[in-house]
Amino acid sequence: MTRAAAPSVPAPGDETTGVVAWLRSKDPDLLVIKRSVRAAIVMPSAFAIAHVCFSDPQVSLFAAFGSFALLLLVEFTGPARTRLVSYLGLYLVGSCFLVLGTVASTHKAAAVVAMALVGFGVLFAGIAAPPAATASTAALLTFVLPVAVAQPTSEIGPRLLGWSLAAACCITACLLVWPPPWHDNLRRRLAAAVSAVGRLADSRARGTPDPGAHADVTAQLALLRKQFSGTPYPPTGAAAGAVALSKLVGRVEWVAGNTAMLGDEHWSTERRAAQAITEKVAETLQKAASLICDGNAHPIDDPARVRAVQDSTRALDELIDADLAADVAALTEADSHPPDRGPDADPSTGEDGSIAAALDPGFHVRALGIATEMVADAALEAAGADAVVDRRLGMGDASTPNLFAQRLLSHLSFRSVWFRNALRGAVGLALAVAVIEVTNVQHGFWVVLGTLSVLRSNALGTGATALRAVGGTAIGFIAGALLTIGVGDHSALLWALLPLAVLVSGIAPSMISFVAGQAAFTVVVIILFNIIEPVGWRVGLTRIEDVAIGCGVSIVVGLLFWPRGATAALGRALSNAFVASSGYLADAVDRLTMTSRLVDTGPGQEASQRAYLLLDDAFRQFFTERGAKVVSVEVISRLFTGSNRLRLAAYTLATLPVRPPGAGRPEVESVAVAEAVLRDSYASTHRWYQEFADLLDDRRGSLEMPTPHSEVLHHVLRSAFDDVRAQHRVDRVQTTLQMLWADELLENQSQMQADLLASADLFVRHKRKGMLI
Repeated sequence: MTRAAAPSVPAPGDETTGVVAWLRSKDPDLLVIKRSVRAAIVMPSAFAIAHVCFSDPQVSLFAAFGSFALLLLVEFTGPARTRLVSYLGLYLVGSCFLVLGTVASTHKAAAVVAMALVGFGVLFAGIAAPPAATASTAALLTFVLPVAVAQPTSEIGPRLLGWSLAAACCITACLLVWPPPWHDNLRRRLAAAVSAVGRLADSRARGTPDPGAHADVTAQLALLRKQFSGTPYPPTGAAAGAVALSKLVGRVEWVAGNTAMLGDEHWSTERRAAQAITEKVAETLQKAASLICDGNAHPIDDPARVRAVQDSTRALDELIDADLAADVAALTEADSHPPDRGPDADPSTGEDGSIAAALDPGFHVRALGIATEMVADAALEAAGADAVVDRRLGMGDASTPNLFAQRLLSHLSFRSVWFRNALRGAVGLALAVAVIEVTNVQHGFWVVLGTLSVLRSNALGTGATALRAVGGTAIGFIAGALLTIGVGDHSALLWALLPLAVLVSGIAPSMISFVAGQAAFTVVVIILFNIIEPVGWRVGLTRIEDVAIGCGVSIVVGLLFWPRGATAALGRALSNAFVASSGYLADAVDRLTMTSRLVDTGPGQEASQRAYLLLDDAFRQFFTERGAKVVSVEVISRLFTGSNRLRLAAYTLATLPVRPPGAGRPEVESVAVAEAVLRDSYASTHRWYQEFADLLDDRRGSLEMPTPHSEVLHHVLRSAFDDVRAQHRVDRVQTTLQMLWADELLENQSQMQADLLASADLFVRHKRKGMLI
């Protein structure tokens, strides 16, 4: 007889295990927990020192909210020295804002104007470096609080004292107590992707197919795209090394997508020169990967590794030049056409369908080598070293002042998401201060903070966030009111509850919800003000009123200033990027095919780079905006990558040397014809990209696929190639080869256009469905 199973009884530790599992699922490294516990200890301590040792309530007020800003509103990462400099910089900026805000607080017009200027400056300064963007909310609080709480200039001293006390306690704690583990995940992903491509190149050089290496490249590129799109602020500051990281992302995609890397060529049967280039490509990529970061994802500062990458890149460049010179010599000295590959083979194309591969066997491997040099250059720049080939994609003078000026100028436009968000935020904050000055509401700084906390990039997002903010504040008010009624006049209980309230307010926004964060913060406010000046639950009611006013201001501003949001801004940025990059490629083709006169590609290159910077910011804004995405991440990533590949194709052609006919020698007629047909072919492609841009920006309803690549172009290129060889025109061989390379790029564009059109169709339809047009 079988015994009945005993009822299941939870083990004594099951409940605890369940809580720990939930915490780990929300905060795997417990970073939020540690930061909140630290704040729960340090903030009440700083507030207690100020409250007990100084009678002026302004000292306590600024010690409390200064601590909150430094502990919970900002978290600098990096080496200890970098973090110390960042925190000290925030302290100095906050001190200046505190003085300026106090001076302006008693003058209504000055307060509004100052809030607008400071708000715009702080929000726009994020383009300079990620730390400036990270600290924007904390920096704004140091101005909002003094300007919204009007006090005479005699209170500057007590306010500075409270802020300095907060800084002394909090900066020390942030540096010494549970500092966040520092690693640069973007560098880690870049190094892994470059290393994976290097392993694939090595397998190609050895002539041994390696499906695992190909799959690893695909996986690492996917992780790199995810990391890049998930970085809330651009990984580009004013330093040349930081800019190089952003360039590396696009260049890694470019080298991995090279047809020589991912095609089905039989590398084991390639010429020895091609194998030597591929071997050097693998070596250079592996050395570049080791220079991007170490095993802990920290930047490398190793002169030996820098020299190794530079030497390998120089050797690769020499191999490429030697292979090209050998091909030119062989082509001009040959008396026959390339050998027939069989009765069924197309005589005009290679094994991969490429005329360039048929007429110039070394084309693919040299293209791979050039792409590798671009990756190595960016890796060297990211390490603060000199590039070898010195291809600085649209950056010109790479000194820090010039990079900063170029980045600043590229964003001083209504097309820039940074500019729009900064202007929207400045107007919203200034309007909130104006409401305070007109209505004389009690604790008016909550109006400004309410505006700042809910102002999103679109009207619908702002409205939804406003409802959550008011709802969370109301919940917090109810909890705080019950708490103050229950505690009564027992201030010791308030002091005991303050650390718990701070702990919850630190955990709630990240691990529970925005509503929970607003509720917890409201409870902290009620406790603080009842300790400073006991007023009971009424301070919570005041906060509901003020936050509601601030949310109303945000909704008005969101409706008036670019209400369509990040999705529409991304569509415009994509549209501009495709037009600019396609125009740059058109200039590069004209430059190669008009050898009798100089075609300056500089303006097109600069326009393409500016459009890329604006697209990069719109791309990040789309991913960091709260709420569900109306367009899938995959669609956006394909469009973003497509625009970047177009820009890099233009850059590759623009770096090729232009050689006119030899002195006193006429142009080969068939070469002139091929040049004209190539220009016309890309002019047609450029017009298609302009129409494609109109589709992305919703200026047209549909678009047909472009006409197939013209066989006429292949015919005239073949004729030009044969005539140059027959006439032994050494001065025109390289020009003819370069036209073949340009034709190959156009073929690649034709293959990419089908994918782009499908992605654009999904983008436009989903954007309309989301009613964000």
